[in-house]
Amino acid sequence: MRKVVYLLLLVAAMPAAASEWVSEVELGAVFTSGNTEQETVKFRADATRDGELFVNRIHVESLSAARDGVESAEKYSGFYRLGRKLDRGRSLFGRAAYEQDRFSGFKRQMDVTVGYGQRFLETETMSFDADFGVGQKRSRLDTGVTETDEIVSLAAQYVWHIGDNAIFKQFLSTEIGSELTTSRSESSLESAISGNLAMKLAIKFKHSSDAPVGKQKTDSESTVTLVYKF
Repeated sequence: MRKVVYLLLLVAAMPAAASEWVSEVELGAVFTSGNTEQETVKFRADATRDGELFVNRIHVESLSAARDGVESAEKYSGFYRLGRKLDRGRSLFGRAAYEQDRFSGFKRQMDVTVGYGQRFLETETMSFDADFGVGQKRSRLDTGVTETDEIVSLAAQYVWHIGDNAIFKQFLSTEIGSELTTSRSESSLESAISGNLAMKLAIKFKHSSDAPVGKQKTDSESTVTLVYKF
């Protein structure tokens, strides 16, 4: 697994002709006081460099929440994806991901996958992409036990530009393993406010086929955030 990660980072460091990084940062926060004191902070950052042959993408996000001074949520995750363009919307890719969720029963989860991508639809307002990959996932439970699983990954994303000021996105993915299958869904609607600033409504679901003792199999997350693109 380490060798694959090192290879991805090495290729990412290679110069990409006629390409620049395009980034966006997302932030949302809710603070209440009085009978109940509650704090919730959501952060996400994405950076993409689309070169002649390679597409690099870096993604990081976090979510923290506390109620009456007691933490109720603490999540950190991120991934790096390197794509190698072929022709007719086809590509090869490598992806390395990390997730840490303090209240999930897993101390941390890491996976590395390689695979094939295809753009099935591209118009002036819509696009649809799908990926198929194979790899390995390692999960460390709060009990200290580490589980290693070979996985098959499937992912799809639909993007619809609704007029000039709104974008709808639907993302679906699943990682199928012999020990654990994890599926994710994210639906979002983004509307421009002014210039590079936009408001985003999103709902996310994560379902695990086998959750640690005392934990739920399905997590959901609904957010209202501001997005700045540069």
